[in-house]
Amino acid sequence: MSGQIRFKDRLIQSVIFGLLWSVSTFISATVRLKSVGGEKLKKIISDGKGGIVLLWHGKTLLPIYYCRGMGFYALVSLSKDGELQNRLLRSRGLKTIRGSTGRGGAKALLELIRKLQEGGVAAITPDGPKGPVNEVQPGAVYIARKSGCPLLTIGVACRPCKRLGSWDSFMVPVPFSKAVVYFGEVFHISPDEDDDVAASRIKKAIDDAERNAWATLDNREVV
Repeated sequence: MSGQIRFKDRLIQSVIFGLLWSVSTFISATVRLKSVGGEKLKKIISDGKGGIVLLWHGKTLLPIYYCRGMGFYALVSLSKDGELQNRLLRSRGLKTIRGSTGRGGAKALLELIRKLQEGGVAAITPDGPKGPVNEVQPGAVYIARKSGCPLLTIGVACRPCKRLGSWDSFMVPVPFSKAVVYFGEVFHISPDEDDDVAASRIKKAIDDAERNAWATLDNREVV
């Protein structure tokens, strides 16, 4: 009986993944996307010294598609929802390290830091996995400090779009909408920098990239 239940769960998850992949691919492929500052990302990759890309949790759909095949690392929880995310990220040519606050979190953080120090690039949502929304959590500061890698922020703007009723108000572009992925400030967190100061700097940098993404979409002057 337990084997039948596990098979049923795997079948249901496969169906959900197939729908998620198809819908997200269709939406992302039809969006009229403009990227700004993408050369900063290319430089971090070509330098081979590691790097961290930072964006808010609710804005990941388009950047994941934009960065497909780049082999970035991402932390993914060990939950059922995390397994769907894991499959989606890997289907886009990204790499995942599994771990969450309750299970395997410390080991996952250390593994990610090691990959960064070896020259890998990681994509991190500093307000994830459960919020508060748009607030930097200690894990992101710890990774930035310990790795010593440059940080690159991403802002995303899209119109028209839908907002899901999730904790992060996840942004889902309407097919054929216009969108901007804006690569913002590149900076470092020093080993002795205060946690609150570092978190504040990361938040401001992502928020600035967000504002400039919307300004670009609206054909306004960026700051």
